[in-house]
Amino acid sequence: MVLFDVSKYETPDPKDVNLDRTKYNVGVFLKAYLAARSRYGQPREPKITSSFSLVPPATSIGNNAEAEQILIENEEAKENFENLHNLFIMGYSAIQHPFKPDICERRKRVFYDRYIKGDAVYMCAQRLNVSEDLVSQDAALAIIQFADALDLVEFR
Repeated sequence: MVLFDVSKYETPDPKDVNLDRTKYNVGVFLKAYLAARSRYGQPREPKITSSFSLVPPATSIGNNAEAEQILIENEEAKENFENLHNLFIMGYSAIQHPFKPDICERRKRVFYDRYIKGDAVYMCAQRLNVSEDLVSQDAALAIIQFADALDLVEFR
């Protein structure tokens, strides 16, 4: 009897992943997620802490009657946002490194900067004071981990 089934939790090997199709799938998800954030009255980009953990979204727009009416009218937008936000949390929290928290934090930052903010590789490299190759490697691993958590990975 196996106490822990490793195969359930393994991240796909990057050599086996069609990275272009996987990026496309993640891009479709992020487009829907970011649009849902805007429709629900949230800022386009999710808030994160200095250690690149997610900050829960604000649940109200304001305390006046007009804001309440907007929330009532946008119940469908709220439900869509909450569903997509929960999926985003699943994917974002899957960006990990098993032994080094600093690498985990860097990967999350690369993912956020590259795919949420849309920064170029060289900008991320300069900001993190690392090579562009390392940023590209971290971006590929982060997107595979994110996509794997949401079953968005495409294989070769």
